[in-house]
Amino acid sequence: MKYYYFPVAPNPTRLCIYLAEKGLAIESELVSLIEGEQRSEAHLRRHPLGKLPVLELDDGSHLTESPAIIEYLEELHPEPPMIGATPEERARTRELDRLADFGVLIPFARTVHATRSPLGRPANPEVARDAISGTPDVLSILDSRLADHVYLGGERPCIADCTLRAAYGFAEFGQIDVPKGYAHIDRWRADMDARPSVQNL
Repeated sequence: MKYYYFPVAPNPTRLCIYLAEKGLAIESELVSLIEGEQRSEAHLRRHPLGKLPVLELDDGSHLTESPAIIEYLEELHPEPPMIGATPEERARTRELDRLADFGVLIPFARTVHATRSPLGRPANPEVARDAISGTPDVLSILDSRLADHVYLGGERPCIADCTLRAAYGFAEFGQIDVPKGYAHIDRWRADMDARPSVQNL
């Protein structure tokens, strides 16, 4: 297998953190979003929408969308579990991951692209304000979860931790003002940043 990625971009980053936490060594190839390589004929054969990440399977077919890639790899390599070991744990983890994805990662990414887009998209302050307006409610929920958990996944990171850390990483890269005042998330961010999976990005 091989995966195609670009550093800093949030969806490839969540996959990279996941792979490091799982201890999975998979061949990788960089596709430069800055140089427009995602629009090349070769990459469009992998992903018709020209997005990242993409996982190339051993039979030469391709799997797209980071949640689907992660779920596929989790099925192949269930230990250590990063989605959960029981039906309820898996449901709770997917619930948290969806909150982190739709409630934080996507709004942060839209805000970055509407302010200082690394892809050269035009600035749009109204879109930026609207994109980030709902994140405080979601961050409050995640902050409450972290009040009595080391990570969103409990004693060790789960896929939701990968997603949330990727969101904050992209926000830092884009130098956007994110909602503040979440003490448990601040502690969690320091813990995540100390992990090799994040330090080696």
